[in-house]
Amino acid sequence: MKLSGFAFLTAAALFACAGVFAAEPADSDLKRTDVTLRGAKELKLKDAYILDRKPNGVTLAYRDGCMFVHFSDMPLEFQQMFGYDAIKSARYENKVNAQKKLIDREEQERKAREQRRKADENKRYKNQRINAQQQKVSRLEFELAEAQKRLDDTEKTISQDRSALGISSVGSSRVSIESPWGYGDRIRSGEHNTAVTNKLLKEVDTLSAKRDNQKQDVIDLQLKLEAAQRTLDKMLEAEK
Repeated sequence: MKLSGFAFLTAAALFACAGVFAAEPADSDLKRTDVTLRGAKELKLKDAYILDRKPNGVTLAYRDGCMFVHFSDMPLEFQQMFGYDAIKSARYENKVNAQKKLIDREEQERKAREQRRKADENKRYKNQRINAQQQKVSRLEFELAEAQKRLDDTEKTISQDRSALGISSVGSSRVSIESPWGYGDRIRSGEHNTAVTNKLLKEVDTLSAKRDNQKQDVIDLQLKLEAAQRTLDKMLEAEK
């Protein structure tokens, strides 16, 4: 902490503080004294002693903490007493400032690298989500196409069976019935084949129920595909 505009309060305090500053006390016998500084307001340092000395000032330790006092903020008497050299002080401060600028620049570069890393990581995460959503849309499109194909095949078989039943009632030369299980029984003209007719009727009922379920499957898949496509569109729009 740098104090500006402080002056020592009394000549006695100046002398006492000079005694503290002038000698490097042994660790086992640190000389301490009360120091009073005056700037915007009076500041008293209890049990003060030199903690560190630099070309541009000294660090004072005291009962409640420590502070740095710049030589340029001291009275001329103290500057002379401590052998203050403005040129050496300026060189030292230039060196310190250069080191600080280097540290600040390195910190800025580190932060910039971290920001780029986070941006790249965020971009990869978004791309992964978009790719996953595109795969989901493609999968639902495939499932919908397959479900529609199954529905079309079922409706085709129902139509064939119903045609066979309608043709048999008026008589025909020969009708071949194609069911989902292959070619089945034949209804001959003039023959009353109740077993075959009942089988076709039962097959139509079964396939009709199956068709209803397949229609619902198609509707459900259409809704899922629309929702997935909307989500994908929003993701892509957010990337613009």
